[in-house]
Amino acid sequence: MVEVELVLLALAVVFVGGAVAMLGATAIAAWTTARLAATLSTLVRPVVLGPTDIRDVELRVAGLRALDHVDSGVVTNVVPERRRGASGLARLSRSDGVRFDLALATPDDRTATVWVPVPEALTGGSRFERIAAACGVAPEEISDAVGTELPLARGADGGWRISPASGRGRDGSVAAGDSMTARSFETERA
Repeated sequence: MVEVELVLLALAVVFVGGAVAMLGATAIAAWTTARLAATLSTLVRPVVLGPTDIRDVELRVAGLRALDHVDSGVVTNVVPERRRGASGLARLSRSDGVRFDLALATPDDRTATVWVPVPEALTGGSRFERIAAACGVAPEEISDAVGTELPLARGADGGWRISPASGRGRDGSVAAGDSMTARSFETERA
């Protein structure tokens, strides 16, 4: 009697395992079919332009034309932020830093962001201290940089860089931004 119960139990386990495997295979097949159908429908579907599409193109082109004439950005936000390194072992750890959001005077309301690591020691030569000086604030009072205008230059790669020209703080002090052109920042629409 015990052997019959063991055989029935083994059959039940095999039946349940098979049902779960079939259900999983069916789900994977359904997902794959849905992805293929969506991809094929986008390839086959004709392009239909709506009444506002040309206006969107015109606004984008106007924004691109205006980007060449932008020479400064206003700091709208200063946010502490931890980021991973770009390559190698630096990807495994996070570094403390500060993200500056800059509003650009463009028709499509673009913003530029730059992230600067917080230095281990204040030496006067760190990028963080140079940006604080360009904003006309002390590094330990970096939150006061909000509202400050920073000079920007458009790089050959299309990215924005803090211009090597002098920047003016809110108090009228002038601070040089000598090697702040080393990195460009990301631009995005607001």
